[in-house]
Amino acid sequence: MWAVTQQIQAIAPAVPIARRAIVHNSLRSMSTGLTPDKELAEVLNLRRADMRRRLQSLEPKFRAVGSRLVGEPKRKMTMDNTSANLTLESMMAAGMHLGHSASIWNPLNLPFIFGERQGIHIINLEHTMAALRRAAAFVRSVAYNGGIIVFAGKRKAHAQLAIDAALLSDQYFVAGRWTPGTLTNTRKLFNKHYTYVKAVWDVPEVSEYLEGADTSGSNSQYEGGRYMKALDAEKSAMQAKKEQKMFKPDLVIVLSPLDSKTMLLETRISHVPTVGVVDTNCDPRLVTYPIPCNDDSLRGMRIVTGVLARAARDGMDLRKERIIGAVEGYEQSLLEKEEARKAFPLSPELLR
Repeated sequence: MWAVTQQIQAIAPAVPIARRAIVHNSLRSMSTGLTPDKELAEVLNLRRADMRRRLQSLEPKFRAVGSRLVGEPKRKMTMDNTSANLTLESMMAAGMHLGHSASIWNPLNLPFIFGERQGIHIINLEHTMAALRRAAAFVRSVAYNGGIIVFAGKRKAHAQLAIDAALLSDQYFVAGRWTPGTLTNTRKLFNKHYTYVKAVWDVPEVSEYLEGADTSGSNSQYEGGRYMKALDAEKSAMQAKKEQKMFKPDLVIVLSPLDSKTMLLETRISHVPTVGVVDTNCDPRLVTYPIPCNDDSLRGMRIVTGVLARAARDGMDLRKERIIGAVEGYEQSLLEKEEARKAFPLSPELLR
């Protein structure tokens, strides 16, 4: 038996792998009593079981490959996207291309619709990205010029997105129901509240140079620029001495235009531009800068609000750099004039 085993091992390198298994199994069959075919089937079953076990051990690791946005919704819902690094893949993974049923669509959204699938309109994300970048550029321009930006969301999920975007961009928000008359009946509405709004400059480092300058060249229809001063005659004489400043927004970002028709009507009357997310069942003429997108996708709405909030933040940072640089240049010019005056004093004859 030992001699037969040595001969088989000597010719084993020249035998194919499958034949080697059969020869090896034939030796085992002498001791187990199984035929070579049954031994080969047993080996194959063991290999399949081992492969299945390895795949099951690797499944948790590779399950998220290619679908991480879907696998970890809570962790990936951030506002880190900008108009520069936004991709069509991330927008599609967020479900921004899914519109409403074709039976309730608005024909004015035809340029934004890519097609129809299973009775649902598909939004062209190329148009969405172009509209989002255009709106982000406009938001950045408004923030750069010192405008007031308001994020408005009426739905519960949209209200939280409006709050997060306002905190990120250091702007303002309206969470929940819009109070009718906020823009069109400001005097009567705010006279009922015994509160005073204090005007604080967005660049506190140079506030001492801006005292008395209460205009910003915005599109406000009231005198005094974006700040409207009104004396409250209904209050007592002591309180009437204080001036109540009523602020008017320079831009309103609406997350659900269909639920905010009263607010959009007031912005139209007050000549306030708006940016809104428009689904396939919404009229894009309701807002100044429509963004075709699925307003029912929370992840897609977070991407949109994140891009707009980042744009507003970038505009404010550029504004601060410009103002601080101008003030530093002004102070440097004053120092140079003072040094020149000391180096070349004027003669008494010139001062007469």
